[in-house]
Amino acid sequence: MANLTINFNQKLNTSLQTGDIVYYKKNNQLVELGSCIAISSDKYSFTVDVDSTTPRPAIGDYFMFAKNNVINSNGVLGYNANVKMTNNSTDFTELYAVNSEINISSN
Repeated sequence: MANLTINFNQKLNTSLQTGDIVYYKKNNQLVELGSCIAISSDKYSFTVDVDSTTPRPAIGDYFMFAKNNVINSNGVLGYNANVKMTNNSTDFTELYAVNSEINISSN
């Protein structure tokens, strides 16, 4: 594995984080470049851990990234959730809304 630094003329997408998988498009094919291991403080470049057999990108190639679904997942696991809400205020208080997000999964 080798480190490859990719530089840009404009700032990177703010969602890019270390650990994200970086891809690029070469000859209309999507190529996995590797895992992002560092982002410059000025946000104009990032460093990727690249396998020695991976073809290198060229100037003008389109870059994209994907998040790790295990690390960047959130929500309640299981079949139900219990929530307890308390208010210690002595003033009149009204609860406007309570929302939830449900994802059906076969796992």
